[in-house]
Amino acid sequence: MLGNVRSKALLILSLAWIAGCQSREVRPKITGSEYAPLKKGLFWVYDIIESSIGSEVAQTNLVYELKIEVADSLLLSGQITYVLLRSKRDNSSSDWQVLDTWSARKDDFRLVVSEGNVPYVSLAFPLSNGKRWNGNELNNLGGPDRCTDGNPGCDYYEATQVGKRFEGPGIAYDDAVVIIENNEDDPIVRKDVRNSVYAKGIGLVYRERTVLEYCTIGTCIGKQIVERGVILKQTIKANGGL
Repeated sequence: MLGNVRSKALLILSLAWIAGCQSREVRPKITGSEYAPLKKGLFWVYDIIESSIGSEVAQTNLVYELKIEVADSLLLSGQITYVLLRSKRDNSSSDWQVLDTWSARKDDFRLVVSEGNVPYVSLAFPLSNGKRWNGNELNNLGGPDRCTDGNPGCDYYEATQVGKRFEGPGIAYDDAVVIIENNEDDPIVRKDVRNSVYAKGIGLVYRERTVLEYCTIGTCIGKQIVERGVILKQTIKANGGL
């Protein structure tokens, strides 16, 4: 009888020790960097629907494909900067035509994408629901580093639905993050609504832009008559190079 009691006691102690070890197991920290993979050879192909409205021309509607590929990497000031080659074609039967090059860099704190020569802080790490930052912090569009009331150049980016499922036009991802880059909807002056979606292990999978300037002179005030603007939807259709 005593032997059985000792055996049971040893078994309980062993199980407790194993459970303790498991509870102390170091798990990889989720920072948000996994939503924006970067390395030479990666590529993404998007379907683009774009409408442009000008003050002197009628609305122009464009449908085309956009390819972004990490063509090269450079070590600049101790940090790796990736060269993003952007190409465009009318459809899958057409040849790709080079548009321009952007660049991107990523560290423990943020993802910075330079559109031409204008850098934007696209993501700020670690990501969490409700986290906000100034997307224009590194360019002169945003003025001072801090976002302050009355600063028209400050774009408060906000992370939402971190790690949640996203369903868009013809796409669905179980683990994604939605970045609200602006949500201004002034019925008198302008509408500026911009959102981007990143999927874990893939990167940017969806982007939507509606930036409209309304007529504010004379009898057209408040009628939301668009003087100029852009409406864009960018949906991923292929990616690779992982």
